[in-house]
This record gives sequence, structure tokens and C-alpha cells, in this order.
Amino acid sequence: MSTKPTNTDPSYQYGFLPALPADQSKTPPATNSPQPLTPAQLPLPSTPLADRINAYAKSKLPSQTYTHSLRVYTYGRAIADQCFPSWNLTSNSKLDETWFITALLHDIGTTPEHIGSTKLSYEFWAGFHALDILQNVSATGGDNMDASEGKGGVASREQAESIAEAIIRHQDVQDKGEISLLTRLIHLGTLLDNVGAGKNLVHQDTVRAVCETYGRRGWSGCFRDTVGKEKELKPWAMVSRIEGFEDAIEEHGKGAVKEWDQ
Repeated sequence: MSTKPTNTDPSYQYGFLPALPADQSKTPPATNSPQPLTPAQLPLPSTPLADRINAYAKSKLPSQTYTHSLRVYTYGRAIADQCFPSWNLTSNSKLDETWFITALLHDIGTTPEHIGSTKLSYEFWAGFHALDILQNVSATGGDNMDASEGKGGVASREQAESIAEAIIRHQDVQDKGEISLLTRLIHLGTLLDNVGAGKNLVHQDTVRAVCETYGRRGWSGCFRDTVGKEKELKPWAMVSRIEGFEDAIEEHGKGAVKEWDQ
């Protein structure tokens, strides 16, 4: 049985705990009538670590993937705020910083620079890459001599490992076993943005505000092509287990988010 969270327990601070059923239906939301929220009410974290990784992600990710990452973060915040308040995902918390960085880096393995440079599935490569850059300032162009753990934009080992865990498992959507809180957040955010799953957990006006702030600009076609390229380069890739994924991505782009996906 899980122990109660504390302000100093890194397993809760960084989103390993609470461990949740992989089957989302076993974690019912606190409300089925979420109210509208705007990105201004859910501001992006700004800490030395968040700022360093944000700048790195913005420089490495194609613009469509970068804004997708910001939508994923904001959807996760909105869903947690209204539907799962017991998760304590609040502004200026370590969990908020950790979630933001997870959203920023979850697709770092899909860039043109990286997707063909490894035989690893892009989620796995991204998780290992995150472990490195989160604990090594020089990996993103900084100076390790000016950084110490927890300061100067360096993640603790526990924080880096929680982020890596969620990135590696961000397309491991199934109904067996358990997952970390951070993994649940990345499932909720990515599935909502990519295929419209979980739309009952956010108000439609929230979707509108998020898409208008962090524009889609053809994201559905972009991501569909990325999935196809990954499967072509690596027929064994993790994403190959998601049947009909490209069709679901395309259908979502032509449906609920069509006005922002042009």
C-alpha cells in the first residue's frame, strides 16, 4: 500500500508515485464537467533547469513538434487541475517542473537529426538522452563547472530517472500492470493532442485556447509521417504495436481539430 506523499519524498516530488493502474478506466476523474481554462492560467514553469531544457528543446525540435510539446504540457496541467486534484500538480512545484520537462523531451528522438541515427525506438533513445542532458549541463552547451546538483539547471538523479521512465513508456498504452504518475500524464496529454482520446477530461474551450496559443499548423500530418518514417526505418519499433495509429492521427486532424490543423 502506498504511503502518503510528503513535501520531501522524491518519489512523489518527481512523479514516480502514486503508482496508478495502467488501465485508465480504473482511475475515475473527480468531475465529468471540467470548466474552461486558458494557457495563461497554466503558465509554463521558469526555473534554471526548466529554462535550460526549454531552450534546448526549442533549438532541436521542429516548430510543430515544439508546440505539440507545449500543448501536451498544458493539457496535462488542465486535466490534473480539475479531474485529478489529488495529484497535486500545481504551479511552482517540483512536480510541475518535472512534468514540463517530460513534455518538452518526450519526442526529442523523432527529430530528423536523431530518428535515423539510432536503431533504438525513438522513445527509448529519447529517455536515455534525457538522462544525459538533465544531469550534464555541457550536453546542452552549458558549463558543468558552474553547476551543482539541484542548482544551475541540473536535475537530481531521481528527477532525471522519473522523466526518462515516462518518456520511454509514453507510447506503452495498455491495461495491464501499473505506471508512474508522470507516465499517466504523458499518456493523457499526448493521446488527447494526437488522436483526441480523453476529450471528456477537458472543456472544448480549453482545447480551443490551447490550439490558438500553441498552434497545430499541420501537426497531424507531421506526426503521421513521423510514425511512418519510424516504422520504415525500424520495423521492430515500439510504435508498431499501436494498430491503426496513423489512421487515427489523420482522422483527428480532419475532425475535432481541423480548424487549427491547417
